[in-house]
Amino acid sequence: MTDENNGWREYQKLVLNELRRLDDSVEKLATRLDNSIEKIGIRVDRVTKHERGNRQQVEMGLSDELQRLALEVHGLKIKAGVWGLIGGLLPVLAALVLKGI
Repeated sequence: MTDENNGWREYQKLVLNELRRLDDSVEKLATRLDNSIEKIGIRVDRVTKHERGNRQQVEMGLSDELQRLALEVHGLKIKAGVWGLIGGLLPVLAALVLKGI
């Protein structure tokens, strides 16, 4: 019976040592994982800030373009009004000239 106990004691020590080794490995892996997650979080923050900056630049560019287009539309409305006035005056002038003859 003492041989069985001696064999079990040795096996028990081996199992406990293996469990400790595995626990250490899991802790190291968890630490590496935490570090990687932290690095990814920092990268995501950088990308998010960069995207915000790009979005602001695009919005400013679009705003400037909209203002420019609005000015062009106003200019075209004025030109259309002037040409409409000239187009409306031509028949009136023609009628006045014909009445005078």
